[in-house]
Amino acid sequence: MAFDDTQIKEANEQLEIRLASDRNDWQVKIKDLVSKLKNMNELAECQVRMLSYRQILLDKVTDFKTTIYKRNATWDRYYKNQYREYSINYDVKLTNGEKHQFIKADLSSLKTQIDMLQSHIDYYYECIKTLDNMAFAIRNRISLDDKEF
Repeated sequence: MAFDDTQIKEANEQLEIRLASDRNDWQVKIKDLVSKLKNMNELAECQVRMLSYRQILLDKVTDFKTTIYKRNATWDRYYKNQYREYSINYDVKLTNGEKHQFIKADLSSLKTQIDMLQSHIDYYYECIKTLDNMAFAIRNRISLDDKEF
């Protein structure tokens, strides 16, 4: 009678690996840009890449949000089915609160997936903030160099 979430658990494990790899890739890219701030000759390239990375991240945020909307729709659909199942076909009469707790437990893997995706979106937003701060750092770096001459 319980919701079978074996496939979702397996998908979560794969998703966790992909998201960790993606975070590592972005960490390397941003560290590389930060290191380029030291050299005046690389500021133009740094500025171009920063803007490009920012746009890529915004596109990824949009994709992840779309995925979350789809997962939330799936969650709602399963929630409805499980509520009906616990209301009609369950052997023990449950209170409304108990039904909700049982369903939340049944759908915990799907909720975990949604939370992982949301956490990754939050990571992307932090990367975007870092890139935005780099724009100010580049401006300040140019300003400092102009004052030296």
